[in-house]
Amino acid sequence: MNRRKFIKTVSQIMIAWGLSPKLAFASETNKILSGKFFIDGKEAELNFQDLNNSTIETKDEKSIIKVKDDFYLIRPETKLQFVSKNFLKVIKGSVHAVFGKRQEELNVEIPHGTIGIRGTSIFIDIEPKQNRSYFCNCYGETVLYDKKGNLLETVVSYGHESGALTEDGKFKRYGINYLKNIYALRHPKIFDEEMEKVGCIVENSHCTLK
Repeated sequence: MNRRKFIKTVSQIMIAWGLSPKLAFASETNKILSGKFFIDGKEAELNFQDLNNSTIETKDEKSIIKVKDDFYLIRPETKLQFVSKNFLKVIKGSVHAVFGKRQEELNVEIPHGTIGIRGTSIFIDIEPKQNRSYFCNCYGETVLYDKKGNLLETVVSYGHESGALTEDGKFKRYGINYLKNIYALRHPKIFDEEMEKVGCIVENSHCTLK
């Protein structure tokens, strides 16, 4: 019996017993550390299943979640998309994501281009009114591409290198034009404080649970 048939059979038995298959097959490495979020419109369990081809979103409160070796601080009214268990798209809102080391580049699509992740910490804040996507390479190395897949810039940082991908397909470094985005200005301090509250040790914008 293959795995899919096995899971289906066990699920049917558990339903007959009045138990929840979702809880049985939840991943111990996926956890809600704070708040709540929704997977394809349904509120996620504390130890939720792998995010395989799923859209996740927050509503009126933020959520901090751990997915495998990655951490996400997701602001309210944010929508993200996962494909084949990988975080691949920011549809709207804001997220601070910390990625574990990986061999292959992970490409994350945003409204104004694509970010190539190579094991780092990033902050993204979609700004529809300004028609731009604020971006911070908080630690490590990322590669920025425009909507057509052309290389814009490679950003290497051991602090916080920030700017925005704009409607004209360029990456503009952080400057006076972005000072109105108060959350973006303060996101390093906010991230450290929020992650420490949920039991993380934070170093160089990366997290490990105590």
